[in-house]
Amino acid sequence: MADPTLTSKFVILLGDGQESEAFAWPCGAEARSVTLTNATGETVVLDCTDPTGTVAAMKRWVESQDTQVSISGRVSTEAWDTWKDWADDGSEKNIRLVLDEDAADGGGYWSLPAILQQLEIGQTGTSTATFTATIVGAGRRTWTDAS
Repeated sequence: MADPTLTSKFVILLGDGQESEAFAWPCGAEARSVTLTNATGETVVLDCTDPTGTVAAMKRWVESQDTQVSISGRVSTEAWDTWKDWADDGSEKNIRLVLDEDAADGGGYWSLPAILQQLEIGQTGTSTATFTATIVGAGRRTWTDAS
């Protein structure tokens, strides 16, 4: 059995909102994760020829999709205005969730509009200030293969 090829090239990029939008890594971010959720609906389906004798089957379908992103790390002065402004104005911002690999290795990115749901800033003693951000999808996510 061959060993898997693992990646360490997962990044979250924030759009700048300009007409020719540029995307950048939020300086200071160290840990990141994404949760992709499919909310399902369901119903019980009886057998049409033997509705009382055959065990019913569950039918499920996707009703909606959601995306939640978590980023945490050290507060950097380079990225502080981005976080502060986004928390204060509550606007949508385009983001990219990037697997920075070649297309042959599954690389590409999801893009979606998103809202900063929560920003937490903390510090213990005289250590470096830290942050944790929760970003939630505000629309449909789409996948683009790496070029």
